[in-house]
Amino acid sequence: MLDDKIEIRSIEYDSDDYKQSRNLRHEVLRKPWGHSITEDNLDHEKNDLLLGAFSDNKLIGFGTLVWHTGDIAQVRYMAIDASWRKSGIGSKILSALEEAARVANKSKMILNSREKAIPFYEKHGYKVTGELIVPPFIPIPHAMMEKELN
Repeated sequence: MLDDKIEIRSIEYDSDDYKQSRNLRHEVLRKPWGHSITEDNLDHEKNDLLLGAFSDNKLIGFGTLVWHTGDIAQVRYMAIDASWRKSGIGSKILSALEEAARVANKSKMILNSREKAIPFYEKHGYKVTGELIVPPFIPIPHAMMEKELN
């Protein structure tokens, strides 16, 4: 069960909370493979929904919702601080992203999952829709996944 002090909230682009999100994403998603989050063009995030999980104003989890045209939204950059994994933080963020997509009349969520995260997304109703591929930006197999929202 999550600590009652955990707060899921929107993050404003280029705010202090946003800077925390870049640091968390760097540590979790890029640094272990010798890359930097600064290599990613994040300008589009000005238009995305950025959600963070906070414990005493410290960011412990993060996820982005990219708004596509039509009925599709895309989850990107899910990252949970290592000391908070397996505590339900990722599930809470994903659920909040899905609810935001529903409110915006989106009927499908898509994402590009790292191979080891596929079971997490399958647990939440996502299905693999493509083969595992190794993208050019990180040497880890990824698979496209999707979920119909209802």
